[in-house]
Amino acid sequence: MFNGYDALLGRSFRRDVVEYIGKCHLEDGGYFFARVPPSGGTDTYFAVKSLSILGVKPDRPEDIASFFLGRMNEVWLNNITGLFAASEVLGELGLASDDFRHLALRRLESFRNRAGGFGATENIDVEVPSELRDTCRAVQVLGLFGGSLDKEKVTRFVLGLLNQDGGYGRDGHSTLASTFYATTIHKILGTDIGKLTRTRDYLRKIEENWQVQFLEDLYWLIFGLTNLGEKLHMPARAVGFVMECQRPGGGFSRATVMGIPTLEYTYYSLSVLKDVEAL
Repeated sequence: MFNGYDALLGRSFRRDVVEYIGKCHLEDGGYFFARVPPSGGTDTYFAVKSLSILGVKPDRPEDIASFFLGRMNEVWLNNITGLFAASEVLGELGLASDDFRHLALRRLESFRNRAGGFGATENIDVEVPSELRDTCRAVQVLGLFGGSLDKEKVTRFVLGLLNQDGGYGRDGHSTLASTFYATTIHKILGTDIGKLTRTRDYLRKIEENWQVQFLEDLYWLIFGLTNLGEKLHMPARAVGFVMECQRPGGGFSRATVMGIPTLEYTYYSLSVLKDVEAL
């Protein structure tokens, strides 16, 4: 455990977080931070993955699986985000059926784009943090279920968003989110990370200037570095930032100053604490 945080991140910390997540578990089998049905696919993903980080098995795993498997023909599973959340959760629980695997792989085929990636390349919703998110999630699902993947095409698509400063993003504007997703894809595809020195320098510059305002910024920074075989130089600062985002009741909000706790930001927080070896 990270020096100086033994008492802070002890049993009571884990208990409070597990209890917070448990209170978001609804009767339909899934999770939702607002605690009213229906549950959400991504919230269920964040909840199950958070419990996994803490080494805790979720209650009623069969109900969680049924939450996804019973909705295979519904619209919200007909997109990359829904397929990713369901695939990751069912894979985590070891309850992915053959029918679901076939469905996920078949539907992902329809999302391949001409540029070599997956999902839209233009007119992307403003709430989507990166033009590489869908491609990253599709690649993760294909890897999980053994789907076919043209690594050269995907690599060319990703490198087409590499900028002079080493970061990734459209129109020459690098972002932490796109750089995180790009390095994640590179890692999955087995790209030689030794060649990504400019990207490493880009992330280190952000760390040195501490351009972190929200939990997702810290998450993208740390795991962008982790994907390149690097560790954060200032783990204590990261732990301090995360703990300032915790709210009474065990959950975490997006920022230190204000905000309500959600399962998404609880997942980001636990991921960061785990990576810097504070858990």
